[in-house]
Amino acid sequence: MTDTDAKRAPRAPSAGARPERPREEPANILIVDDMPANLSLLTSMLTAQGYEVRAAISGAMALMSAAAVPPDLILLDVNMPQMDGYEVCRRLKADPRTADVPVIFLSAMTGIGDKVAAFEAGGVDYVTKPFELREVLARVGTQLLLHRQRRELERQRRELEERYAQVRQMQAALRGYLSDRAWESIEESVSSNRPSPPAREVLTVLVSDVEEFVRLSEQEDPGPLLADLSLYMATVAQVVYDHQGEVDKYVGDGMLAFFRSAPDALAAAQRIQRAILDFNEQQRAHGRPEFPTRLGLATGPVLLASIGSSGRREFTIIGDRVNTAFRIQAQARAGGLLMDEATFTAAGSPGGAVPAMVRIRGKQGEERLYAMSPAPAQGGAEGGGSGEA
Repeated sequence: MTDTDAKRAPRAPSAGARPERPREEPANILIVDDMPANLSLLTSMLTAQGYEVRAAISGAMALMSAAAVPPDLILLDVNMPQMDGYEVCRRLKADPRTADVPVIFLSAMTGIGDKVAAFEAGGVDYVTKPFELREVLARVGTQLLLHRQRRELERQRRELEERYAQVRQMQAALRGYLSDRAWESIEESVSSNRPSPPAREVLTVLVSDVEEFVRLSEQEDPGPLLADLSLYMATVAQVVYDHQGEVDKYVGDGMLAFFRSAPDALAAAQRIQRAILDFNEQQRAHGRPEFPTRLGLATGPVLLASIGSSGRREFTIIGDRVNTAFRIQAQARAGGLLMDEATFTAAGSPGGAVPAMVRIRGKQGEERLYAMSPAPAQGGAEGGGSGEA
């Protein structure tokens, strides 16, 4: 390489050097005038400023050129044969391809009526002839800047609309993962910039669980099994919602829900028992595994609170009756339902409930529970002193 070649060779950017910003494409300007002298003068002047310039000597030619490749700006003479500048401008504004292109009128007419007509036709500026070149350049620069800003604002608006639509889609998808109370807690925390305060209410807690689902998960093909589980969960959750309950969360193959009314909770639990009988019958008919379900109900004061860390929070219910509902569910037999005495009393002491003194894990002494079979016609006592129902 010669010294001359070395001087001409571009330098590689040094490490850590800021990359050069891409240069903007030069603005494209269409000049429309039936006077060649004016076209030549304006073309020379604007080209010298770095603009890309094209010319049209009639209104019809201008419309064709602008529609084919819309310019960034149009300089438009008013007095032209066959089609004057006002009509050209009106047609430009009526065409969606050129409606947003700014038009600066050029005219020897200086009357107020002429300028008003130009603006009414859709022009953004009006320069009188003979024009001062510096004035034309200033007005061209201003309108091009405004045009770029409008396009940028429009781009940002479209981008914001797309992002808003994505947020709405994500919101709709997220909504399906949360209970009504959890969603209300999130909305409140967003508006107040802090988690919603905990509340204590007397609720009836419902817990469901599939017996030996872990064994099924180890034996069955996970894809079809999870499809079965999703259908099962949808069946159970729909019953909860039909009885004015709320699904707090899914815990593996189990579900935690709560009700403000013990009679509603008991009615939902009994309907779930019947629904699962039908579900398992369909499973057998299709050669799929059954989901024998245990249910537990407990009534009492619980806390509804947002808990967790700054990076991961969850709105849930906590308290002794929540723990009790989980534990008595675990001591029900497959297809069975156990409820604590508070639920039995609040639900109106339903007939067919069989009492049993049961030792609940983690508690001292025994607690009176009530068992209900999934099929009332079967009758017979469920459970007993053994603590299983």
